[in-house]
Formats: sequence, structure tokens, C-alpha cells
Amino acid sequence: MRWPFAYLGLLMAAVAGPSWPASDALADGMRHCTAETDQARRLVCFDALAATLPKFEADRFGLTADIARKRDPESERRTEEAVLPGKIAALGQGPRGEYIFTLDNQQVWAQVEVEPTKKFAVGEVVHIEHGAMGSLWLAAGKGRMTKVKRIS
Repeated sequence: MRWPFAYLGLLMAAVAGPSWPASDALADGMRHCTAETDQARRLVCFDALAATLPKFEADRFGLTADIARKRDPESERRTEEAVLPGKIAALGQGPRGEYIFTLDNQQVWAQVEVEPTKKFAVGEVVHIEHGAMGSLWLAAGKGRMTKVKRIS
């Protein structure tokens, strides 16, 4: 049986690749295994991926943003371009009157500053995007945006 070793080789190459951050290699490996339709091959793929977890964890230990940037200067740009799409599944209110957004992916986000003129509704399609200096913004239709932070 040669195919388990082919998957292991692919996963090890992904982990060892100097230009890929560990989290990208792990996510790529997960996507690769998930796409496998044969149950036995899928299990072997996930087992091989799980065997690489100690290396991922060891590699991230003590990793600072500066070190990560030196390893992969393009990673910061890719991260800032990323957008998290979603839909508002529930709306709550914080102690100062700020919105608490629960998205359809079960993530919970809190409005950083109360903005009484901006209204949001359950079922509304939104996305979270990166802003200046590491800020995150929840954006909805009609140009409505509000600064948010993830709380769970």
C-alpha cells in the first residue's frame, strides 16, 4: 500500500515548506484530507496530519509577530486582505449600549464604540474586515461599518 505514504509525504512537505506559515499548512492539509472521498484514505490522511501537530505546536511556541513577518513577509498582507463573511444570527446589547453580534458561524463580536445612528438587524449579511493598525470592522449594506472586537 503506497498511497498512505504519498499523503504523509505531501503533508510533511507542507509542514517543512519555509514560505508557508504553520497555520496555513495545517489548514491546507485539513482541506486536502476533507476532499478525500475514500474513507480509508481519508482516515490515513487525517492520521498523518494529526501526527504533525507536535511540530506545529513546537514551531508556534514563542513565535512573535516580528519572527512570523521575517519568515513570511507576504503573510501580513494576505491576512489584512482576508474578509470573514457571515450573517447576523443574534443581536444583544452590552453594558454601555454597544451591539453584541452573534454570527451564523457562532463567533461573537462586540461593537467597540456605541454608535446610536447605526442600526443592524438579525439575518443581515455582513462581513468582518481588517482596518488600520490591526482594527477589525463589521460592515453591512448601505455603507454601514462599525469597529468590533471578537469576544468568543
